[in-house]
Amino acid sequence: MAENIIKFNESYTCEVSGEYFEYQVEYTSGEHVEWCASVYHGAVLKGKPSGSIASNTLKGDPLKQYIVSCIEDIIERGLGIDE
Repeated sequence: MAENIIKFNESYTCEVSGEYFEYQVEYTSGEHVEWCASVYHGAVLKGKPSGSIASNTLKGDPLKQYIVSCIEDIIERGLGIDE
């Protein structure tokens, strides 16, 4: 990832199963965004989803919310998240 890295922690409860997850996120800002999350269920690492956004025009809270939505959709669908 690039030099200007933004980090935050968040949690999510699945709508269907009710399972509770915590995740840590690192992402870059600018025209090309890269993000990576570490998703935990309890203290156990369950997955490390990541992604990128080309030709990005978002910044600040709208960019953070977009990334949160991506991660929570991945968790909800169980994509790359170990059971």
